Amino acid sequence: MKLLQAAMTLFEANGYFATTIEQISQQAGVSKGLTYNYFRSKEELLIALVEDATSRMASVSSELSEGRSASESVASFLNVFFTFLKTEKTYLKLQLTILHTPELRKIVDAAVKQRAEMLLKQVSRWMKDLGVEKSRDNARIILAMLDGVALHYLSIYDKYPLDAVQKQLTRNILDLCRQHKDE
Repeated sequence: MKLLQAAMTLFEANGYFATTIEQISQQAGVSKGLTYNYFRSKEELLIALVEDATSRMASVSSELSEGRSASESVASFLNVFFTFLKTEKTYLKLQLTILHTPELRKIVDAAVKQRAEMLLKQVSRWMKDLGVEKSRDNARIILAMLDGVALHYLSIYDKYPLDAVQKQLTRNILDLCRQHKDE
């Protein structure tokens, strides 16, 4: 949707607090009234951005599970995750800013927690299907590693070797799954 894209672009470029609904409307090429028809406030736009990313992740996650083994689903999930990092860099950088700004974190907290729980459930299920003991704990470790990769790629290193990290991390996670299955 044009309004979400415009809001994301302006929030990332100017910051949330410096961006107005009028600017978002202009960027999207719609009237301010039409913007308010869809979103009652700038806060609602911010929540919609997080929810939009969550729904895209949920649809990809459900597609990955259909007709595939758990190990194929895990490998596909990791591929989608790394592709998402590359293609949604602007949104993800904005998300980091949101999560580290207390006033903004309060606005999106429920939506962010919903997404985190959805991912945890999905990865836990795959771990359980692969016979990994303590599947929820191992899923948390995997998601923490992915969060660390995202943090390094998005905000710490200018030239992060994302492709090499993806290959190694995929091998490590699949080895972990095989190791637990063999025990």
